[in-house]
Amino acid sequence: MKRLTIKDVATLAGVSPRTVSRVINDSINVNEATREKVQKIINDTGYEVNILAKGLKQQKTNAIIVFIDEHQGGYWSIWHNEIVNKIIFEAKKKNYRTIISASTARESVYTAIDGFSLLKNGFADGAILFDSVENDYRIKYLREREIPFVIIGKDIENRDTSFVDCDNYKVGYIGAEFIMNKGYKNAHFLLGEIDFLVNKTRAEGFKDAYKEHLDSRIDQNIHYGISDFRDCYNSTKKILESNKVDALFISGDERVLGAYRAIEELGLKIGRDIAVLGIDNIQMSEYFSPPLTTIDQPKEKFAKYSVSILCEMMNSDIGITKRILLKPKVIERKSM
Repeated sequence: MKRLTIKDVATLAGVSPRTVSRVINDSINVNEATREKVQKIINDTGYEVNILAKGLKQQKTNAIIVFIDEHQGGYWSIWHNEIVNKIIFEAKKKNYRTIISASTARESVYTAIDGFSLLKNGFADGAILFDSVENDYRIKYLREREIPFVIIGKDIENRDTSFVDCDNYKVGYIGAEFIMNKGYKNAHFLLGEIDFLVNKTRAEGFKDAYKEHLDSRIDQNIHYGISDFRDCYNSTKKILESNKVDALFISGDERVLGAYRAIEELGLKIGRDIAVLGIDNIQMSEYFSPPLTTIDQPKEKFAKYSVSILCEMMNSDIGITKRILLKPKVIERKSM
């Protein structure tokens, strides 16, 4: 069956192709009767805009790519998912489509099956990048090709990149401070992979808080490589069986589920025998048993600022660099 063109729709409606285009793009320069007539024909015939042809003609696709690190096949967490949902919402308000692509920060970007091939060939206008690391190949690739992008995270190697991040040093610092102020003496901090800047930055804040408040070093109480709830379960059991611990500070609320199970299996009570503090304030953390005390990262602001900055970059002829640090805060519930 022949694919319907904009000229075919115009002929059926008795108007010009330009008028059909105005209806499709929701232009105000079309009277209501004509709009309804054209829209009815579009609906009845199932006509679809050829996005690729439209993009090539306008040199703009109104598509952005969201890159999330592969995390060794684990891909993204609930926190990633909640922010991506808000990015999709913010992008849609600005008439942009969102494409999600797995990526890796540790290897050269040569694959032809991910979002980088779309950017390289002009099928997307810009990118939002999660999970940055030092010597990130993805950042190098995007900078060299002058593709607009915003990092959700931090870039400590380049001064011309834009990013939106939570103040992760403060996340570690206020977490440790909150634990100490509650009277807990021996907390252990469980973090993800050491390669990610976010984890190293949080660990620095945690260590500095203990050094300033208690004049003590706590390096031995920091554990990396806790990538999911299974890792957290195994690590929590090992830590509790071999150390005198009264508090666990866990980077990533969903990983806390593993710690909860380990604590209960050892016959301990959360909030009485051992305190648990999370990071992220994912929606389900309020429904843990007991409800999780956690450090909130403002997901709405992450999405709003990253999309806004990226749109500004994509629609500007001059270089734009904007860097925003968001403030974390403790959400106190029943796990401490």
